[in-house]
Amino acid sequence: MKANRLRIGQILIDAGAITDEQLDEALKKQKGGSGKRLADILIEDGVVTELQVCRALEQQLTIPYIDLDEVQIPEEISGIIPEDIAQKHMAIAIEQSGRYLTIAMADPTNYNGIQDIGITTKMKIRPVIAEGSKIANKFRELYAAKKAVDDAKEFLESKAGKSKAELEAEAAAAQEASANDQPIIRFVNSMIEEAIFSKASDIHIEPMESCLRIRFRIDGKLQIYMETAAELIPSVTSRIKFIGNMNIAEKRIPQDGRIKYRVGGKDIDFRISVLPCMFGEKIVMRITTSLGMELKKENIGFLPENLEKFNHLVKSHRGIILVTGATGSGKSTTLYTALREVMGEDINIITVEDPVEMIQQGITQVQTNEKAGLTFAAALRSILRQDPDIIMIGEIRDGETAGIAVQAAITGHLVLSTLHTYDAPSSVARLVDMGIEPYMVSSALLGIIAQKLARRLCTNCKEAYSPDLNERIGLGLDEDEEITLYRPVGCEKCNMKGYKGRVAVHEVMMLTTTLKRAITQGVSTDELRDMAIEEGMISMKENVRRDVLQGLTSYEEYIDMTISND
Repeated sequence: MKANRLRIGQILIDAGAITDEQLDEALKKQKGGSGKRLADILIEDGVVTELQVCRALEQQLTIPYIDLDEVQIPEEISGIIPEDIAQKHMAIAIEQSGRYLTIAMADPTNYNGIQDIGITTKMKIRPVIAEGSKIANKFRELYAAKKAVDDAKEFLESKAGKSKAELEAEAAAAQEASANDQPIIRFVNSMIEEAIFSKASDIHIEPMESCLRIRFRIDGKLQIYMETAAELIPSVTSRIKFIGNMNIAEKRIPQDGRIKYRVGGKDIDFRISVLPCMFGEKIVMRITTSLGMELKKENIGFLPENLEKFNHLVKSHRGIILVTGATGSGKSTTLYTALREVMGEDINIITVEDPVEMIQQGITQVQTNEKAGLTFAAALRSILRQDPDIIMIGEIRDGETAGIAVQAAITGHLVLSTLHTYDAPSSVARLVDMGIEPYMVSSALLGIIAQKLARRLCTNCKEAYSPDLNERIGLGLDEDEEITLYRPVGCEKCNMKGYKGRVAVHEVMMLTTTLKRAITQGVSTDELRDMAIEEGMISMKENVRRDVLQGLTSYEEYIDMTISND
């Protein structure tokens, strides 16, 4: 067909999805050596969405679009196209009928790919259109877990019948081998990639008496990824310690490491902690790179009132802004977002962190080194001689660091930092406990942002219902008020959990004149909280309550997050 000879850029113009100018700009980037498909460049630049591209192709080429999230691919179909060819052409087989093979493609104008698949499979190809991201997800579902199991099986079979000396020699050689040569290396790589694609925050590798258990922390909850033979424990541990630049031979003391893993064209940073235990060494790999989220204030999840307060805080020129919360609550992401809001050519920003979690262009970032004497306090003293406008401290851990931060704020610097406290008002007591005088705290503090993460209901399967009397009382609703809540159900998209992703819950305590006076007078944390609410602070309990009423999360999550406040 003549229509099939149109290039994708012209198809998008004809469909009204892009302009000539936008196409020219994307073509310049493509010719500049990006090596990416034109459609991918347009999608990355936010000119079009994947769905817009698919619908435009469907309209112009009369090739149907298919939503791969709604498709179950039979296991016998998945292996028809060799994996390397499927990955090369972003195509996946979804149905076979006689000599005809239906394949989903991100770019059905890729005629060389269609011909290549036809020759390889010796079948007639019927293309349909699907988003590239959904095709990638199907690749992961069909290939990744199976590959990990096969690699583990291959490794165990290769060990059978070999002497200890042979195995130790092979283990040593494996440290320098390419990922294509050793099953244990492929096993570890598959595990890491699966965790990244699952948007996990941590990988837990746990040696047990009878097996090696691997769990991912997804949306704040640990989920089992795999349980495999205990014989893999030493090899998996050695491999991870090797890539984390740790001492492979040392098995008696805890060790820390760090790796950078490249997947999908993006570098992902991992912090690694190794802890000796009964049956080997437990490893936790924390993914420190923010996955699937741009550092924009709109993405943090602030209520409109809290976003206004955040904007006011980051526009300040002096004082301390604290972000508080538990480990894994997104404090660092909020801090980096604040820095992105204020950075510019006329601003000197210096950070001191342990470790540096996200590399930011245009910012001087210092990593502490306790062994060399470069502590938070020592780094801060040097930073103050570097003419900074803004200082970011990864965490205030002790009185010395807190004292220097307060002095820096009082002498005209904007200081951003984190603190491990449950809510905003208790941060004041924490600073006082560190030895900072109450009048100094009230003078230096601008505001405190406390945050937690609640599980977000899966939009595909959440179920509407009318709340019962207990739920109405818990949420402060009238008995006869017409209101719809939502509860988790579970589907394939959320791995049968009922939740997918998380929503941030905040309370932003601005240090008003009234609160400053109260802090100087040494009022209790409970009194300070009540006064802050009177001064306009929205508590985390109220924040998550609003999220429940909006259908973002469930009543059970509301109870789980707020019961300790009551």
